[in-house]
Amino acid sequence: MTNQDPRAIFAAYLRATNSRDLAALNELVHSDFEDRYPQSGERIRGLGNLRAIIEHYPGGYTGGGIDRVVGAEDRWAMTPTFSVLRIEGTGDHFTGVSRGRYPDGSEWYIVNIGQVRDGRVWRVETYFAPTFGPPEWRAEWVEVVREL
Repeated sequence: MTNQDPRAIFAAYLRATNSRDLAALNELVHSDFEDRYPQSGERIRGLGNLRAIIEHYPGGYTGGGIDRVVGAEDRWAMTPTFSVLRIEGTGDHFTGVSRGRYPDGSEWYIVNIGQVRDGRVWRVETYFAPTFGPPEWRAEWVEVVREL
């Protein structure tokens, strides 16, 4: 992995986490990997802990594909779940937007802000946000677009 474009590495990491591809994560995650969940105050250190969280997620998780990786020039790719993926970025800092469905049926967006170092994903900050319907009071000024 060390000779690949950092954008490609981060996009592969997002696909692997979204599809729960543990074998791919072995090749993509830095030995000093760290993922922070600011909303809950948690920090995940190392590939072993990341894998354990994925393996023990209660009730399962269904990835909904990757929406985009944000950075610089646009490139387009197709994910394994046939979602069109816009990949952008320069340097080694990227932001990815994914979608998922939790065991209770709720739809969520997952935003990963990450950094690639030594050809692997080194630091990530992850935010989770459930989808919700638009409030009635804004109805006359908005257009509703469902992406999930």
